[in-house]
Amino acid sequence: MPVDETLLESIRIKIGSETTHSLGPITALMIRRYARAIGESNPLYFDPEFARSRGYADIVAPPNLVTAITCWDEGPAADDLRTDGTPKTLQLEGIPTSGVRVMGGGEDMEFHAPITAGTTVVERSTMIDAELLHGRNGQFIVVRYRHEFVDDDGLPLVTSTRKVLLR
Repeated sequence: MPVDETLLESIRIKIGSETTHSLGPITALMIRRYARAIGESNPLYFDPEFARSRGYADIVAPPNLVTAITCWDEGPAADDLRTDGTPKTLQLEGIPTSGVRVMGGGEDMEFHAPITAGTTVVERSTMIDAELLHGRNGQFIVVRYRHEFVDDDGLPLVTSTRKVLLR
């Protein structure tokens, strides 16, 4: 599939559409595993008594935990992964990814409130923009998404704006 105005227009029809899904409760085990994986040693991420002594209900998730997890289920089997570790059937809301190379293009994050173990998180995702650009190696499309992570009462936790590149 060529990266051109036709592809851009097929993507732009999804601008403004929102999807919402529950990520479920963020567990203490998820927090600890993620903190270990990123090399953290802060006791806020591991020790409930320490976290409570600092005014939190339980251990606290590292700030970017919810934005770093790309798959909230068990994920695909190894045979269903590309060499870069992403699913062969990669699905991005509003993007026909067959025949194009999809790459991350950066992310801006705004942190509103700490996420503690036991918090149920809901993600609202909206495609906010798509544009065709010309680079040294040809045309590419930049698609921007806003992801709002809120608790089950609607309290904002994290807002991220991600860029996805199609070449």
